[in-house]
Amino acid sequence: MINRKNPWLFIVLVSAISCSTVNTVPKPVSPTAAIQYYDLQIPPDLEIRGVDFAATTFSEVSGHGGSTASETGGRAFVKVYAVRRTTGEQFLLLYEDIEHRKLPVQVIRFVPTPENTSPDSTS
Repeated sequence: MINRKNPWLFIVLVSAISCSTVNTVPKPVSPTAAIQYYDLQIPPDLEIRGVDFAATTFSEVSGHGGSTASETGGRAFVKVYAVRRTTGEQFLLLYEDIEHRKLPVQVIRFVPTPENTSPDSTS
């Protein structure tokens, strides 16, 4: 005889693992909580020109056999616009999960395009 509970147990375990969030939006801080300080690392030859914090939330909804489950998660980012002091090169540094990561998760360098490949040109 086939045990019919095993497939359901497997589905529940897989769903629980796949619904866990990696990086969540910071939880609200109580008025009596201590001030939280974070140090983020930036290359020494870059000058910070702007900083922005952005957070987004999302809902994950799943269902099977007439039942529905949902979970809310989110991601938070610190975006730093910086310029290299010696060359003027422009960068966007993205930091995520700043409680655990001090280095950027992405460094985007903006480079000029040749004039003949501009989006307005019709070749």
